[in-house]
Amino acid sequence: MKLAPRERKLLLALAALGGLAGLRALWSLMAPSPLPAEPAAASAVAKRSAATRSNFGKSSRRAAQELPKEIVELQLADLETPPRALSVGRDPFRFAPPPPPPPPPPPTKAELEEMKRQQEARRLAAEEAARQAAIPRPPPVSVVYLGSFGTAERRIAVFADDKGENLYNVRVGEVVEGKFIVDRIGYESVDLKFVGFPDEPAKRLPIGG
Repeated sequence: MKLAPRERKLLLALAALGGLAGLRALWSLMAPSPLPAEPAAASAVAKRSAATRSNFGKSSRRAAQELPKEIVELQLADLETPPRALSVGRDPFRFAPPPPPPPPPPPTKAELEEMKRQQEARRLAAEEAARQAAIPRPPPVSVVYLGSFGTAERRIAVFADDKGENLYNVRVGEVVEGKFIVDRIGYESVDLKFVGFPDEPAKRLPIGG
C-alpha cells in the first residue's frame, strides 16, 4: 500500500528515535571503565548503568508499542476546513481614529455652468423681490361693510372699524378713516378706492366683508 507523505514522515521519525536510543545504549556499553573507586562510588556507577540499560529497554518497548497496527490512507479533503464568514468591524490593533474619507471629486464643467446659472437666477429673484417691496402698495382694508340705507340718488353706506368700536356713515366720494374712498354703493356690496393710489383698481366688499 502506498503511504502518504505525512505517514512516511511519521515512520521515519520513529525509526530515527529508535536509532538514537540504540546508539546511546551502545555508547554506554563501550565507554571505558572508570578507575577503581570506593565501594559506595562503584555501587553508584553500577546503579546508573543498570538504570540506563533499563531505560533503553523501556524506550524500545514503548516505541514498538506506539507503532501503528494499521496504516490508514490519509484523506487530504479532511484537512480542508471551510472558511468562516468574516464581518468587517473594528481593527483591534488600530488605536487611532480611522482616517477621514477622501475629498469629493471636483465639479465638472457642466456642473460649474449649472451652479453659475442657479446663482444668477437667485440674484435676479432677490433683485425683483427688492424692487417689488420698494413699490408703494395700498393699505389693506380695515373696515367692515354693514350695509346701506337712503334713496338710490343719496345712498349712504355704513362701515365699522375692525374692532367694532366705531361706525361710519359715508356717501359716494367720501373718505373712510382717511384711507378709503367710497366709489360705488350697491345693495349688497360697496366699491372702495384708496387715497394716494388713483390708478389702483377699486376693491369690492360684500356685506359683512
